[in-house]
Amino acid sequence: MSFHRSFIALALAALPALAAAQRSPNVRGERFGDVGGRGFVMPRASELEDHSPVGVVLDKKKKLALSDSQLTALKAIAKELHDKNASFYQMWDSVRVSMRSAAGAFGGNATGGVGGMSQADQERLATARTRMAAIMRALRDGDEWSRLEMVKVLTDEQKAKAEQFWKDDADDFGQTLPRGGRPPGT
Repeated sequence: MSFHRSFIALALAALPALAAAQRSPNVRGERFGDVGGRGFVMPRASELEDHSPVGVVLDKKKKLALSDSQLTALKAIAKELHDKNASFYQMWDSVRVSMRSAAGAFGGNATGGVGGMSQADQERLATARTRMAAIMRALRDGDEWSRLEMVKVLTDEQKAKAEQFWKDDADDFGQTLPRGGRPPGT
């Protein structure tokens, strides 16, 4: 399973748990993207871009022994992917802020809804979750496009190594997420 599929499942599964979480008193000091101050850190768009298939291959260029012409072609693919996803990356970071803002309303309000969250914050969180799913689909499509373009450039040996790098990166990046990239309760 690709990282993006794992991440969207994690993000969507974790949001209800976040809605029920109680807000800690030091949430104001939370890191940007730390939804509700409970350690659920959504990666920034730049991190998603670094962990795209083409980003991983370019990071491992020495281990793949890429030629200059391959490197040039891969950089062109990376630029085209960035251009295709630029608006989605902006939306991603915007949704991160919306989710953090809505999740920051947890707890403390006995008259609020779920876990002290007001109805308005619940609606904002639901809207952000829906937007996040749409953005993830678009990013996944772009990643799949970049993989298809990259395999045209790589040799069979490099393709096999790249597949392993992609798998390892998805596993490693998933481990940087809370609970190792697994939804709560698993």
